[in-house]
Amino acid sequence: MKVYLFSVAPVEEPFVKEWQDQHPDDEISYTHSPLTASNLELAKGFEAVSTQQAEALKDAELKALAAGGVKHLALRKVGSDNVDLAAARKYGIVVSNVPAYSPRAIAENGLTGAMYLLRKWGYYHRKMRRGDFTRPTELMSDEIFNQTVGIVGLGRIGAAAAEMYHALGARVIGYDPFYNASLEPFLDFVDFDTLIKESDIIQLHIPLTPENKGMFGTNEFAKMKDDAILVNQSRGELVDTEALIVALKYHEIGGAALDVLEGEEKIFGRKFEDVGSLPDEYTELINMPNVVMSPHSAYYTKMAVKNMFFQSMTDTQRTVSGQQAFFKVN
Repeated sequence: MKVYLFSVAPVEEPFVKEWQDQHPDDEISYTHSPLTASNLELAKGFEAVSTQQAEALKDAELKALAAGGVKHLALRKVGSDNVDLAAARKYGIVVSNVPAYSPRAIAENGLTGAMYLLRKWGYYHRKMRRGDFTRPTELMSDEIFNQTVGIVGLGRIGAAAAEMYHALGARVIGYDPFYNASLEPFLDFVDFDTLIKESDIIQLHIPLTPENKGMFGTNEFAKMKDDAILVNQSRGELVDTEALIVALKYHEIGGAALDVLEGEEKIFGRKFEDVGSLPDEYTELINMPNVVMSPHSAYYTKMAVKNMFFQSMTDTQRTVSGQQAFFKVN
């Protein structure tokens, strides 16, 4: 098969070589640049495109890809909300994603952020940088087995998070529109309102849809415990950033661990020589002692990166050979 890879990170290159060594008849070319309207000509003559896509792919881009011979668009990630799936279908392009490259990687990252905030490390770091090594009463922390953890979204990643928190002795509750009996040993199913009110830690593992955009805003923060921790590992647009900043500043909630941020495409994956040019909301959040943030890197482990690439290539191979892709999203 003939595949053109966009957005290839240096850490992916060994896995590209590994796949090529195992499939010497495949023709694979790649670029480090993302797929955009200005460079999609690179894919002309190829049967498939694989991309780690952040930019939107609309009707015009998909039409051009199809005209160049592309039959499969493999997303080396979970989210497909930035691709016009209806247009892809119209032009005969199968779109696939990688829904479970390493659920544990993302769940572990959320747990790490939650524990950092639970034990108030951000406050201690700020004090210690000023030379203050005391242990004030207000920084006495809790232990995880005394916490109620609410998981919103109980797919593969949410289920992995529930198992981890359960193993640490926490009471785990979960909300998902779809009931999964296999999770009963690890959590109690509750409604969304109960989860918001009872949880000490709330961890999000749901896809972004038009219906749940901004699902955590002023009303939800008002219902949460004033020392509750919000962990968002899913999509930044699930949380109203302005409302989150207000809730953190005025202690309506205790802290936030964020691997994603509303409008993150403006900053994540880029290097700024002038930090003064960063968006105000990011600057305000990152300087709070009750916030810990990572640049959409929860997935970023060796196993996950390899699985993302190999699973996307496997689905590409299936489409090109006339079989059904395992993880077709359109």
